[in-house]
Amino acid sequence: MNTQTRIAVIGAGIVGCSCALWLQRKGFAVTLIDPEDPGSGTSSGNAGTIADYGCVPVNSPDLFKRLPTLLTSKDSPLSLNLAYALTHPSWMIQFLRHCRTDKVNHTINQLGQLLAKTYEGLDPLLDMSEARDLMRQEGCMYVYRSQQEFSKANPSNLARRAQGNDYNELGRADIQQLEPGLKLPFERGLLFPAASHTVNPLSLCQRYFECFQRNQGEYIPQRAVSIREDADSVSIQLDGGGQLQVSRVVVAAGAFSKTIQGIAMNSLPLDTERGYHIQFSNQQHLLTRPVCWNAAGFYATPMEHGMRFAGTVEIAGYGKTPNPGNIAFLTRKAREMLELPDAPDQEWLGFRPTLPDSLPVIGYSGHSKNLLFAFGHHHLGLTLAGITGKLIAELVNGEQPSHNLAALSPQRFL
Repeated sequence: MNTQTRIAVIGAGIVGCSCALWLQRKGFAVTLIDPEDPGSGTSSGNAGTIADYGCVPVNSPDLFKRLPTLLTSKDSPLSLNLAYALTHPSWMIQFLRHCRTDKVNHTINQLGQLLAKTYEGLDPLLDMSEARDLMRQEGCMYVYRSQQEFSKANPSNLARRAQGNDYNELGRADIQQLEPGLKLPFERGLLFPAASHTVNPLSLCQRYFECFQRNQGEYIPQRAVSIREDADSVSIQLDGGGQLQVSRVVVAAGAFSKTIQGIAMNSLPLDTERGYHIQFSNQQHLLTRPVCWNAAGFYATPMEHGMRFAGTVEIAGYGKTPNPGNIAFLTRKAREMLELPDAPDQEWLGFRPTLPDSLPVIGYSGHSKNLLFAFGHHHLGLTLAGITGKLIAELVNGEQPSHNLAALSPQRFL
């Protein structure tokens, strides 16, 4: 057992809590550090989907052609803060560079291999935290307004199938039979029959945290300001003025990981992709499963307390105020899709941690044998949290990781 070895995990979102639980499963004493309530940040507002079919990145070879329309159309799920882009040109250039076909195919293959192990990481945590009541397995549907729209998406869908994600193709009648609450006529669709989702992402993370505390986990509700490595340990400076001495540190603070001093983040092009959701209370009966309107860039997911519409992409950093245009877009499209009240009663903005190749960093920092990174999961934080935690715990325990981490190493940017 490793109970005399204390590991600190910085970040109490779904990735951080998953790392903490997997480390406890290996017998380590674990301290979780986060100034906010566990799960209350980006982890709380996602679409709730366990998207093990989500191997196709936002980067795509045709993005250059579509970019002007995407950035100027009122019906676009993508928006860009020009001032932010001009002050962060390096990240934008790297992102566009990864839109090349060979780069996109590399990302699809690497994500596909990791996503295939989603439930290896997730299932033990659901059992450990007694959280299966928060999960549903009703499949996930993608819908398209026209045959032309469906045909344009065919290369991406074939890439998913090549990675082992089988689906059923749907016609208009099939869609109506499966989801009669849809108001718009969708001509074509896909059903991923094995897909699952959670009806409450915040409660799921809270269950993990409660389990962590039952297992004698220590929680420090402060911000980690800086990290300093000593001879055989790591010292963490907290914003309350105190210091914490531990054997190793796992940085899993999402988009805010780069605010921690002393962890050699200069070489990592971590940035923020902002996502939004709106929610209509007591409307969850309108759908049976998550439905992704592909062209509109969002999911409609029946949650425990309402119907949530989550998605869109905004490049603007985490220092800017919410963009009312994104909320208006989601509200307009949601009311086109389903019979809903005039306005949602919940609006939310979250910060997805994003690297330009759309792959996370999982592994040792490259600068220290006592510092590990687990962030940059883009749109797949909830989906990949469990397997990320499992891999981090294997590394800390000195085991050969159960997945080849070479393509996910932080050192790929050095």
